[in-house]
Amino acid sequence: MKNDLRFALRQIAAHRWFSLAVVVTLALGIGINTTVFTLVNAVLFKPVPLPGGERLVTVTARSLTDPKQGLRISFPDFRDYRAQQRVFDGLEAAGSSRAVLSEDGSPPEQYDLGRVSAGLFGLVRTPPLLGRAFNPEDEKPGAPGVVLISHEVWQQRYGGAAGVVGRTVRLNGLPATIVGVMPAGFHFPAVENVWVPLVPNADMERRANRWLMLFALLKPGVSVARADGELAVIGARLAREYPDSDKDIGPRVLTFRDTFNGDQIRTVFLTMLGAVGFVLLIACANVANMMLSRAVGRRREFSLRAALGASRWRLVRQLLVECVLLSSLGGLLGLGLSALGVHAFDVATQPQSVGKPYWIVFTMDYRAYAYFAAVSVLSGVIFGLIPALRASRVDLNTTLKDDTAGAGSHRGGRLTAALVVLQFALTMVLLAGAGIMVRSFLALQTMNAFIPADRILTARIQLPDSPGERYVDAPARRQFFDRLMPGLTALPGVSHAAAGSFLPGEGAGTHGIELEGRPNPDPKRPPRAAYLVQTPDYLATIGLPILLGRGFDERDGEAGREAAVVTREFAARYWPDQPAVGRRFRYVDDATPGPWITVIGVCADIVQDARNPDAPPLIYIPYRQEPWAWMALFLRTSADPAALVGPVRAAVQQVDADLPLFQVAALPGALEHQWWILRVFGTLFLTFAAIGLAMASVGIYAVVAQSTARRTREIGIRMALGATAGRIARLVLARGLTQLLLGLGLGLAGAWGAMRVMAQGRLVFRVSPEDPAVFVAITALLLATGLLACWLPARRAARLAPTEALRSE
Repeated sequence: MKNDLRFALRQIAAHRWFSLAVVVTLALGIGINTTVFTLVNAVLFKPVPLPGGERLVTVTARSLTDPKQGLRISFPDFRDYRAQQRVFDGLEAAGSSRAVLSEDGSPPEQYDLGRVSAGLFGLVRTPPLLGRAFNPEDEKPGAPGVVLISHEVWQQRYGGAAGVVGRTVRLNGLPATIVGVMPAGFHFPAVENVWVPLVPNADMERRANRWLMLFALLKPGVSVARADGELAVIGARLAREYPDSDKDIGPRVLTFRDTFNGDQIRTVFLTMLGAVGFVLLIACANVANMMLSRAVGRRREFSLRAALGASRWRLVRQLLVECVLLSSLGGLLGLGLSALGVHAFDVATQPQSVGKPYWIVFTMDYRAYAYFAAVSVLSGVIFGLIPALRASRVDLNTTLKDDTAGAGSHRGGRLTAALVVLQFALTMVLLAGAGIMVRSFLALQTMNAFIPADRILTARIQLPDSPGERYVDAPARRQFFDRLMPGLTALPGVSHAAAGSFLPGEGAGTHGIELEGRPNPDPKRPPRAAYLVQTPDYLATIGLPILLGRGFDERDGEAGREAAVVTREFAARYWPDQPAVGRRFRYVDDATPGPWITVIGVCADIVQDARNPDAPPLIYIPYRQEPWAWMALFLRTSADPAALVGPVRAAVQQVDADLPLFQVAALPGALEHQWWILRVFGTLFLTFAAIGLAMASVGIYAVVAQSTARRTREIGIRMALGATAGRIARLVLARGLTQLLLGLGLGLAGAWGAMRVMAQGRLVFRVSPEDPAVFVAITALLLATGLLACWLPARRAARLAPTEALRSE
């Protein structure tokens, strides 16, 4: 082995340009794979970076009649689970919401709030950096309000002042004392910046009020399955004791990562890992073809070795050592590329407000290094094994007597052709995936083009509506917007001002409905309607026209005047041959149906839920009828929307000094922000596909050029016998085109299957997974690239002089 290694180093040094081409090709494949595995490992496999993080699990609930329906845990059920379980080293609860932190002399700011049981920080073994954690006394009803803040809040809002502990602030308008500061980077369980103790109240004591997620540490040796089984027994007992609230509901125990990494995230990252696997296979196929070509030139070397007594395994081992050495060098270069790629992805995901959770850290650990080492070695074996086996198959009598460069021109021809076909098939799949994602992003950019988005400023507003807070009841929320909207409309430069529960394309709420005079045949599965709550001027603000009837006025939505404006799609579905205006329907989600709602207008259609192609048709509901605490403001102006930010903040502060605005942006920026995942991952897939296309093109060029070079004498004879330049060019092109077309055919079949998987994983938006425009475009691109790669050596062959071709050997 020592001699093999020394000889391999001499071979690499003697053929430095060939070796460099192999190393660079493998560096791209290995570097991209290591990058993506590092990302996948950080998201899906690495333990949560907390003490005991590998044992951290969550407990939620699920419907036993519909297991896909995820539910939370009620506070009374939490107490029962904690008292009766025997598989956890602690069980604690947390609920997430938002909170406004304010005080005299500082502007109010909104933060993600965690309402947590007192033992949660002890469970994750993370004490505060300053002050103290919560204690059981803080959880008692009537206890003074206390709050813990994150390190970031401490630094950004309070300048890192040591005296912040003991400071009295207002949290959602109620007094609270800061009792501690958590360590830097801590935001458990996901993105929280402020925490308050979980103080029971009458509303929380209802078992039907399910809003908590439970966190636990498995006892050593206890599996997730065992814990899930024990809690299922407790859940069945609770269902028997409290059938009104717990019937057909059971607990579900999952690892922390399985809970917080939804199916879409998992699908995206695993799809990306599959895509870079294709890139590596293309690289290995390319290098294998290069090694096959080089093996032809080393026939006499292998024959002499065999004549001197070398066994076939000895020859194979020599070539494999050389290949693994080349792939290791490529891997070292790829490791540097991987570090750059991981850093670039980390930067790309940081600016988003949804951001990556604090527990996702994009760094390499032992898993990533083991993957890198395995890929580096296995790549050398993969691309080196077939050439080594073929080159070691030596016929001494033939090879030692044969001293022509043209001999053996057909050896390995079928294998090299198969590798080229594989490269183009894999490239086709990569290009299809990248094309669909880019097409989805472009479709979202042009969605709802009628909206004058660049003239609309948006901002989010959250009215504190938890029990005991000032906007807990509907009249208080109505009164707030009754005071706010006239002030916004009166701002200089504002032509329209409105509020709505969702941005266009962001989604909508849903209700089960019943049409007047047409009872639902299956009350448990009523037809659904998507709905958006709005103030009267919303449709005019976004430019959505009323086609029939009228829009809302200030009295619509009051008791006895329940009203709705429906889209043309809704009207066509439920009253296809009748006028919709004047028709009535009602909500039937609860045991007692709601009041009848009268349709007062029909508006044009709009894409409200871009993520769901099967979203139910949309209706608009007046704010007075269903006052939400979470709303978005829309202000339309003929000037720059950014100029309105200050006046809008001031208008809100005049109504409620403790209420901040957040996510303030012009509508195009707010909408683009929703789809950053498509932009980031679409760019990645496009990069992978471009690298694959470049490798496949170089591969087919090298194969055709080499095949042509070996047939130089044959071409000379054909030309001497009267073959024209065009016929020679067609002769050379024929083989390359056959490989290209076979690769395209196989690639189209693979791409169709891959697109179906992407569609099921919700990675395709507003376009069909079999979008013909994408498939035609990538087919044309691959054909053009492949034709160019084949044409270059064909043109060179056609220009050969017969005398030079005949003298070539």
